[in-house]
Amino acid sequence: MKLTAILSLLVLAPVALANPLEPGPAAEGLEVREAAPEPEPFGSLENIFEKRSCKATKCVCNKVQGQFCGNTKINAACLNSHVYECNRSTGKACDYGVRNSCKKCGKLSC
Repeated sequence: MKLTAILSLLVLAPVALANPLEPGPAAEGLEVREAAPEPEPFGSLENIFEKRSCKATKCVCNKVQGQFCGNTKINAACLNSHVYECNRSTGKACDYGVRNSCKKCGKLSC
């Protein structure tokens, strides 16, 4: 073990003590270019997703904020294929419109 440590020091010592080389002239035919501009930050995620208006409806909810698929068996005003957003302060839901998963399986995602 001691022999390995001593050999490692002997091999690595010249590398640690070496003086760095001065940079030489650039090769002929190469030109200096400016650095690429910094990419612009994404900003907010609002610009990524398509905004959908939420239309007021007669569909009522249990005052738990969030989205849900309509179910006419529970409330005739909440259409089966539509997705709604429940307003916790009023207990009324607004309609985002048709959603494929609501139409297919009655859930926000199948």
